[in-house]
Amino acid sequence: MAVQRRWLIGILALLLGIAVAQAAEQTKLTTPAESLGGLRPGTLTVDQLNTKLGKPDVAGAGGLLQLYGGGTDSKLYGWFMTKNPSYTVPDIAVETAKDSNRVDLLMVIGYDGIKTEKGITCFQSEDDLVKAYGKPDFAFSVPMQGYVLTEVYYPKLGISFDLAPLDATGGRSIVAMYITYPEYLARAILLRQKYIKDGVGEDVTYRYSGGKET
Repeated sequence: MAVQRRWLIGILALLLGIAVAQAAEQTKLTTPAESLGGLRPGTLTVDQLNTKLGKPDVAGAGGLLQLYGGGTDSKLYGWFMTKNPSYTVPDIAVETAKDSNRVDLLMVIGYDGIKTEKGITCFQSEDDLVKAYGKPDFAFSVPMQGYVLTEVYYPKLGISFDLAPLDATGGRSIVAMYITYPEYLARAILLRQKYIKDGVGEDVTYRYSGGKET
């Protein structure tokens, strides 16, 4: 099951990677209210993570920062917290701007060893998430190879979640968590809305508001 979860995230990265890069305009950035295990972008550096987690297991060019409202050039650093030779996506990963040591995006992917401020971890249910955070401001759903992945956004808190079915029941669970600046997440939502206009994915925010698809 864990390998399946990693495979799902890998497909997500490939799918979203086809998007046209969105340049990050200069703007005031607000330190997010949320954190993952007390870690939050804006007040965190890669050096601090090296002290806490050790040398990164993965380091190289990024790519997800631009999909979460940041710049097109970024660096990625990742740490494997569980040992499995088939894992290719790190449990904890961060991205920085090209020539910066400051963490601008923090990700926990398929790893339940880190909690949000409200005590949410990967693999908890969609119901657990909504009970903790309430209805999201925006939700985006995109089909994959046999799966449908849903991104759920709380931009004011600077946090978003990836949800996907992990078993035959079809119920959605958290497979990844992301923390970045509220301003970046607002731009990420605009990017998803562009995807929808281009025929990729759909707005499923109505699911969380008791509404129906229109």
